[in-house]
Amino acid sequence: MDKKNLRKLLEEKLSDKDLEKLEAYLTEEKLLRIEKIQKLKELIERGEYEVPAEEVAEKIIEFFKKNQ
Repeated sequence: MDKKNLRKLLEEKLSDKDLEKLEAYLTEEKLLRIEKIQKLKELIERGEYEVPAEEVAEKIIEFFKKNQ
């Protein structure tokens, strides 16, 4: 379902007040996600961000299992 159809469906099912609450929540979530990404970028640029090798290996194995 594309964004246009989803918005139309939500407008039919939710009140204006509920739509405002949903939009506020989604905006806040988007801002938090952007902030988290920015912090990660800064850590990477400073060379302070490290991922344990085991986590990387697990993700690679998961990827190959899902995409066989």
